[in-house]
Amino acid sequence: MSSRGASWITAAAVAALAFAVFANSLSNGLTTEDSAAIVGAAAHHPLDWRAILSTPSGSVYRPLTAWTFAVDHALHGDRPFGYHLTNVLGHAGAAALVVLLARALGLSVAGAGLVGALFAVHPVHGEAVAAAAGRPVILAAGLALLSLLCERRAAQGSRPVLLTVAAAAACALALLADEQAICLAVLLPLAALVPVESAPPAGRRRLRQALLGVAVVGVVVGYLELRRAALGHVLAPADTIAFAANPAASAPPTLRVLTALGVLARALWLLLVPLHLSADYSYAHLPVVASAAEPAAIAGLLAAAALLALAAIVRRHPAALFWYAFAVLAWGPVSNLPFPIDTIFRERLLYLPSAGFCALLAMGLLRLAHGWRRAAATAVAAVLVLGWGVRTSRRNLTWHDERSLAESMVASAPDSARAHGALGTAYASVGRDDDALRELFQALAIDPKDIGALYNAGVIYRRRGEWLQALTVFRGVTNLDPTFLAAWINVAAVNNSQAMFTPALDAADHALALRADAPSAHVARGFALRGLERLDEARDAFQEALRLAPGLPDALLGLGATAIDRRDFGEAAQAFEQLVATIPSADVYRGLVYSYRMAGRDADAARVTAAAHQRYPDDTFFAPEAGDQDHR
Repeated sequence: MSSRGASWITAAAVAALAFAVFANSLSNGLTTEDSAAIVGAAAHHPLDWRAILSTPSGSVYRPLTAWTFAVDHALHGDRPFGYHLTNVLGHAGAAALVVLLARALGLSVAGAGLVGALFAVHPVHGEAVAAAAGRPVILAAGLALLSLLCERRAAQGSRPVLLTVAAAAACALALLADEQAICLAVLLPLAALVPVESAPPAGRRRLRQALLGVAVVGVVVGYLELRRAALGHVLAPADTIAFAANPAASAPPTLRVLTALGVLARALWLLLVPLHLSADYSYAHLPVVASAAEPAAIAGLLAAAALLALAAIVRRHPAALFWYAFAVLAWGPVSNLPFPIDTIFRERLLYLPSAGFCALLAMGLLRLAHGWRRAAATAVAAVLVLGWGVRTSRRNLTWHDERSLAESMVASAPDSARAHGALGTAYASVGRDDDALRELFQALAIDPKDIGALYNAGVIYRRRGEWLQALTVFRGVTNLDPTFLAAWINVAAVNNSQAMFTPALDAADHALALRADAPSAHVARGFALRGLERLDEARDAFQEALRLAPGLPDALLGLGATAIDRRDFGEAAQAFEQLVATIPSADVYRGLVYSYRMAGRDADAARVTAAAHQRYPDDTFFAPEAGDQDHR
């Protein structure tokens, strides 16, 4: 069998291994983060590239990732399987590309296979592959590896111009998938310097390298311009980064760097010994380092020193030096060292750097595999692949659903406000309100400014009819963040429920000042105005809500009740007719029957009364003997 054929067979075997290890993640559902990542992309048609290229996904700019989500949504809607299948197939493809790139950089078939197998099964990849929201790093990594592979093929003299252009194109797509791929701006020119067998003449080689350099510069500049146009900036200002997600972003530069070095030490340890993994590292699980004397800072400085020592060891071996540079440069943009990013650390950020790490680990094992040490090195490699594979497969179900994810987060990061908040929200969704409140207030004990936890506690209190507690909590939210629209709407709704219509109107007006096209704010304002007997204004508010959201039940209910107050029974009947057709209830049927009777439509009233009696036989209002009575 030819060397190339063996390489492709090995790559296919590694891809199959990657698929097998992550296959059980195909049964996962979609967590809140997954849904948030998908919802913006789902608003665009997959062929509407203009909108996709110009519209950021929240605070990030990843149009290629958004396009893949749009394709998924067009094909299968919100069903989770397709999203997870795309991730698992993407990871399998990335693992295969790791094998092919390792071969192109001079490793033997067996050595390249070991690199790919370690990458395929590494437990630190769980968050990237098993959660749909991890797709950006998978796409970026696969395209980055493809770009580097095209460059290596071009360097070997195989269609140099075409493959150099292909390398630049893959680089551009990688950047549009995830900003971490910016490391290719250095890696691609660096890869061109790695010696190859039977290289073309020096003149042609330098010409091709110059073409590559120009292409890479053009791609990077174009990407940065697109990013700036969509987001309004290239790098997010530090004061816009949420403290809970990255407390180091607002720290003085020296402390930020020390904290980032401490995170580097943790990242290296997780790559070497992936046992104590976590789906959450937000505040206060990874606090900001306060001085260079803290253990985290010392560990970070030692890790940096170890990396410098490793650089000195591998500098005489071009392939090893490249993989070392791959790992370090891929980590650089997300390390918080040169600039702060929107998270202090997430395991998915290690997806791309881990390819370099796995290559160096495999090369180290291969270097040991001589003479009597061959058996030991082989045993270590087998144990790593098998042990990591089992660990990964078991951990994939962490992302099976919101509750399993939240419980895992609390177990691995008990000092994280986000983890307790997530578990509280998960408990609330299944009616475990007491447990939910306990977790939400634990989150607030860690981070008193956790607005999400405070707001969710208010929602629970309102649902339980504990109006004073609900009002106190929602006002606490608006005090912390006066721009929190939903909190103002809830303040208005709670006040309306307690017949405190003046403060309800004030809160609704605050909400509308933030967003004039919020239908729920108009509904809250309508009920407040109705309570104040400003009936014409109330009618206008409900109609505006229906203009913004046709068929909105609360708006129809308010419009119907206000119409009865105004003695406009024709309008009331129209509103209750729509409600009966959409969300029928005994109260809605009563409103419709009453409106018909007062409008003189006795036949319609009798017909609806009979239909309601069949639906609600125990409700005396619809009993035949009550048919001649007027009810309001």
